[in-house]
Amino acid sequence: MKLIPGAAILLWLGVMAFFAFLVAPVAFASLDRDAAGRFVSVMFPRYYAVGTALGLVALCAVAARWLGAGRPLGGWLGLGLVALMLVLTLYSWLVVLPAAHAAREAVRQSAAAGSLSSEALAFARLHRLSGVLNATVMAAGVLFLIVEGTRAR
Repeated sequence: MKLIPGAAILLWLGVMAFFAFLVAPVAFASLDRDAAGRFVSVMFPRYYAVGTALGLVALCAVAARWLGAGRPLGGWLGLGLVALMLVLTLYSWLVVLPAAHAAREAVRQSAAAGSLSSEALAFARLHRLSGVLNATVMAAGVLFLIVEGTRAR
């Protein structure tokens, strides 16, 4: 039971790194921009679903350990980091992703009509926000693993 939170977070970070540093760059390097964008768009709901599932596993395991240990003062840090990762992932999945899809579709329609619109700026802003949120989730995950590693000693 002790290793479950760390294993779940490590696996989550592995999925995130695989997607961010291999899948997406290869898609954009080997496919035309529109096809790569469609491919990545299809992958994102699955990406966030996997993160959410692993986050829930980690959160439940950390919460059970914290409650079982009589709520030690320092134990809230791991719980808070996993909760932060989970909340940001859910926000990215349920709020940012649908808004980005809508903005990209509006960009596609305005490009077909021969005009550029404010939707392009909205999509760029949402894309940047998504990147910041994902980077924050990754940083919180790394910090969680550091906290877990020092706690285990």
